[in-house]
Amino acid sequence: MPQWALWRSKRKFLHPGQSARQFATFSTSTGSTVSLSLPCGSRTSARCEGAGLTKTELQNRRVDEKRQCSARVAPSAPRQESSVLKTGMEQEALRLDIPRRGHVLSTAAETYGRPLRDAVAVLSRSLARKRRCADHHQSLFGIARWQPLPDMVRSPAEMASWAIVSMWASAIASEALPATASLQDAECWFFGTDAPGRLTSLPSDQAIHRAQTLLGSEPDPAAYFQLLPYVLDPHGPGSRLSVRRDPGTHTARTRKRAEGIFYTPADVAEYMAAACLDSMDADDPPAVFDPACGTGVFLRAALKLLRRRHLDRCAFELASELLFGVDIDPWPLNAAAFVLLTDIWKEGQGERSTPAALWRRLRLNFACIDTLRIDPAEAKSCCANRSEFPQAANADVHTLSGADEAAGRRVPLPLLFPSLNRGPSIIIGNPPYANIGDRDDFSTLGYAFETLAVKPQWGAEIYLPFVEQMIRLAARDRSAGAMVLPLSLACNVGPQFATARKLIGETPGDWRFAFFDREPHALFGEDVKTRNAIIVWSRTQSETESALATGPMRKWRGESRSAMFGSLRFTAIDSDIRTGIPKIDGECQAVALKVLGARKTCLDLAVKDITRLNLARVPNVDNHTVFVGPTAYNFLNVFLKPPSGLSASGQVLSEHPLYAISCTSPEDALAVFAVLTSHLAYWWWHTHGDGFHVSKRFISSLPFGLELLTGATAGKLTASGDELWSKMRLNPVISLNRGRTSLAYTPNGHDVIRRKADQVLADLAGIESAFVNELQQFTTHTVAAKLRQPAIAETVK
Repeated sequence: MPQWALWRSKRKFLHPGQSARQFATFSTSTGSTVSLSLPCGSRTSARCEGAGLTKTELQNRRVDEKRQCSARVAPSAPRQESSVLKTGMEQEALRLDIPRRGHVLSTAAETYGRPLRDAVAVLSRSLARKRRCADHHQSLFGIARWQPLPDMVRSPAEMASWAIVSMWASAIASEALPATASLQDAECWFFGTDAPGRLTSLPSDQAIHRAQTLLGSEPDPAAYFQLLPYVLDPHGPGSRLSVRRDPGTHTARTRKRAEGIFYTPADVAEYMAAACLDSMDADDPPAVFDPACGTGVFLRAALKLLRRRHLDRCAFELASELLFGVDIDPWPLNAAAFVLLTDIWKEGQGERSTPAALWRRLRLNFACIDTLRIDPAEAKSCCANRSEFPQAANADVHTLSGADEAAGRRVPLPLLFPSLNRGPSIIIGNPPYANIGDRDDFSTLGYAFETLAVKPQWGAEIYLPFVEQMIRLAARDRSAGAMVLPLSLACNVGPQFATARKLIGETPGDWRFAFFDREPHALFGEDVKTRNAIIVWSRTQSETESALATGPMRKWRGESRSAMFGSLRFTAIDSDIRTGIPKIDGECQAVALKVLGARKTCLDLAVKDITRLNLARVPNVDNHTVFVGPTAYNFLNVFLKPPSGLSASGQVLSEHPLYAISCTSPEDALAVFAVLTSHLAYWWWHTHGDGFHVSKRFISSLPFGLELLTGATAGKLTASGDELWSKMRLNPVISLNRGRTSLAYTPNGHDVIRRKADQVLADLAGIESAFVNELQQFTTHTVAAKLRQPAIAETVK
């Protein structure tokens, strides 16, 4: 796979669509109702669409309702604060760019994006035969400050086709033109009536007509406005759900997974942008830089918030002076400029100039370059001045040649964006989640990035040096940054991750970590089941130390997504995070973490051995052994030797090996069983793990050792373990997955017995009894995926 393919930065949706539509009516706080057309993928679609109607009647009704929706839906109007605020849930229900229960963002994006991509394909085939295409496109759009390497260039036909379609989409989304406008109308709007060399004159009449027909299938201005960053992305469908619906999208999904592309929902981008802006000087709007900008979701969120906070500044002024981005792919940079142009035009801020003039100025704030080749102005590894770079005909346009690429030539940020000579005030984004791939410049990269120096090979994670880049490029006087990353940043013990955490711990400023589970609902939506972390960092020139604050592994349900973002709080921690970032909630847990972390003993010292064996061998093991499943979710799968006869003849048993903990006696096995089934063990696993895998390291390092098996402590734990196992063994959980049978036992529902072990362990560690109550509340809320509202006095906002 070429290097550029691994680097396509985040896009904004990830999931296919369906042509079916679902129409919902929502009540606002004023008592009125708003109808909204939504992509339909649920079982309620038949009821929503009208059972018993003929196909023609149904299609006619859809057209009528979509027309009504376009005229009435609230997001079609300019984005201004209403005198009567809607609740968070009502606002969320009206947004297509936020995933929630019953609404998949990428399904909506695919519904409206497919006609655009199909139109681009039609136009590209026609333009590929036109020799003048490259010259026309270059003369009208080729004003980039930084040119891509040859293997990163999209064909002139594709670039020109996307430009034609994007002019139309921008005009419709901004309501500058009606949804019935033609491609020629849109180009006239964009360039003005006197623009030479029109692109729409190059394709054949048949291609223009076919493209226009395709675009007329979903002409909803409100939907286009909300989904513009997603529908202008060229990738198309390719997610877990899309493959289930259409196996033909498997190739696209494979490519996206390899390239680490995860599209950021609008509420995630807005939360991160607000977190950064809150730490800045309210009177002086900061410069914002996205190192993997894609089609501009984060920059759009930043512009939206900057407009709210600086009402005296026009949107174009804010965007052209303060918003910057880079990406490895040239088309998303053009698309990002179209997205910002649409927002500016919709607010009525651009009528004094042609859209083309505004677009060209915005496009100068984007550069097509590998982000990891960028250095701050003061870095020794960067080039000294502009004269070291080959130049195109335009003195302000620079390129990296193949020789520069092979030599690992690096680029100072001020050469890309002169106004960022002191560094951007805010760096925000969603880097690609992929391996770095084969490169010839590992030695140079290792000089610039510690996380690559410890693993200079193709399998190194790309997103970790992005965290370093955030720190390296940020302004020194006052700055902030936010990145949304995989959860492995917090709990992977590999050298890259340990180095990244060490760097965070040594970098002055306030660091906050928010963690998100993948079930019942995921941060990126139901089509992208990932566990994520959002890191937020801010610093001033006077700060000399790192202050860390963390949160729990959050579980929530789709209908409470808005409340989940509103409930994010952070608890200060004072610990070495090189081995992992703990996930805790509130002062009570913070105190317990510190006490338990200081203990010098561990479970490994209390047992004979910890090995692995398959389920088929479990009946043959003695009663001195405790078994632990390798994965968990709502409970740790811990059990003793099960009763005989559970497995029916002919069953194919799971081959996932269990952990087998060998103890000295049956009594010791019962004590260890009581410890591992306690609420405390479940909390400790959640605090230090990834919410799914159960490792030998977790079992052996549980902070209790030989003291568990001596004196009164041993007797209490043995009795508690015996009582609990006598209950649990009656209800085995036998499940079939892909033709293989697995066995589990849950301790949930036996809280009174588990509490006895919790109390013994708390007393042993010298932790107050209040923590025992906290443990039960933690388990209850976690299993139910119920949001908690910790006391404000216990947390750091």
